[in-house]
Amino acid sequence: MTTGTTELIFLGTGTSGGVPAIPCLTNTKQDCEVCLSTLNPEGVKNIKRNTSAMFRFVHEDGRERNILIDCGKSYYESARQWFPVHNVHSIDALVLTHGHADAFFGLDDLRSWCMIDEYNPHGIPVYLDQHTMDVVTTTFPYMVDASRATGGGDIPSFTYNIIEHDKDFEVEGVKFTPLPVHHGRFMSTGEPFWSLGFRFKDLSWVSDCSSIPDSTTEKIRGSKVLVIDGLKESTHPSHFSIPQALEYTNSLNPKPERAFIVGFCHAADHYKEDERVQALDGEGMTKIRVAYDGQKIII
Repeated sequence: MTTGTTELIFLGTGTSGGVPAIPCLTNTKQDCEVCLSTLNPEGVKNIKRNTSAMFRFVHEDGRERNILIDCGKSYYESARQWFPVHNVHSIDALVLTHGHADAFFGLDDLRSWCMIDEYNPHGIPVYLDQHTMDVVTTTFPYMVDASRATGGGDIPSFTYNIIEHDKDFEVEGVKFTPLPVHHGRFMSTGEPFWSLGFRFKDLSWVSDCSSIPDSTTEKIRGSKVLVIDGLKESTHPSHFSIPQALEYTNSLNPKPERAFIVGFCHAADHYKEDERVQALDGEGMTKIRVAYDGQKIII
C-alpha cells in the first residue's frame, strides 16, 4: 500500500545504443544534427540513455520505496546524474522487462547498493520472467551462483523472483500486472520475442514493443498514464515507430489522460518531435509528450 504522492523518474529515454552515437560525433562530415546538438546546452534533451525509470512512493509504514525498472548498459551514468538530483537514497527492488543488454547489463553496478551498511548487507529483490532469468544466468553466472565468482572482488546480492506473464505479482505492497508484448522476432525461428511491460497504480509502462496483443491492450485499457515505445518516424522490426505509438495511444478507449514516448534513437530530434505531439493537444485527447532523461512526473 502507498500513501501520498507517487512519482516516476525517467532515468533514460533512449534506445539500446543511446544518443548521441559516438561515430556521429567523430564523423568528419558532421552531418548528424541530433547527435551534434548534444554538445551544446540547447540540445541537452537529445541526450538519451537506455530507457529506464524509478517508481517512487511512500509505503504505509512511512518509509520511501524506490523500485527500479530496468538497468541497462548506461544505468551507472543515469544513476550518477539523476539520483542526487532527485534525492534517491535506496533501491528497494528491480523489475526487468526482458533479457536484452539495454535492460539488464547494469546489474553489476547495483552491488554497491547491497553493501551500503557493512554490518547489515542485504540483497535486492529482482522480478523477471524465466527467459530473462536464463539470459542473466548465462551472462552473469556469478550473480546467480556466487561459487562461480573469480578473484576477491565483491559481487551483488540478489533475490530472484520468477514472474509469470499471466499473473499479477506484488512489489513492496504494490500490485504489478505484466503486459506481454512482442519485441521483434527470433531470427532463427521467426517466433515473436516477448518483452514485458507493467501496469502499476494508474500507469502502464510499455518500453519495448513492435506489436501489442489484444489481450494485453485489455490490461492497459483504463490507465491514466501510458509510457509507450517510439523509436523514430519510420518503421522498425523491433520497436513501435512514433506514428505507431500515436496511433496506438489514440486507439485506446477510454483514452489515457497523459502519454509519454520513450526509446528514441538519433534519427528523431526530441524538440521537433515533442513540438509535433504538442500540436495534437485538444479537448478529449490524450496529452502526449516525448519523455526526457531526468524528467519526473506525478502518477
